[in-house]
Amino acid sequence: MSRAAERSPAMVEILEQPISELADLREVDPPANLVARVMTRLSEPRLPSLWQWLRHPFCIEIRLSPLALIGLALVLTAAFVLVGATLR
Repeated sequence: MSRAAERSPAMVEILEQPISELADLREVDPPANLVARVMTRLSEPRLPSLWQWLRHPFCIEIRLSPLALIGLALVLTAAFVLVGATLR
């Protein structure tokens, strides 16, 4: 048998009623200055320090077509050949 079936109806009735002292705690309003301080922090985030800003990862996206990639490779190859020929 389950534990709920073992309890008497009077015991179940007492356990299901809310405790009045705990129920009164739901009606407490937070202080106004606390609400204003929290809302200010949420609306105005802090600026990161220089160290945090430097450590922040960022993404660079380069979109090249295959034709542009081939052209870039040819230009770089020609530049290396030109620089190598002038250094001899």
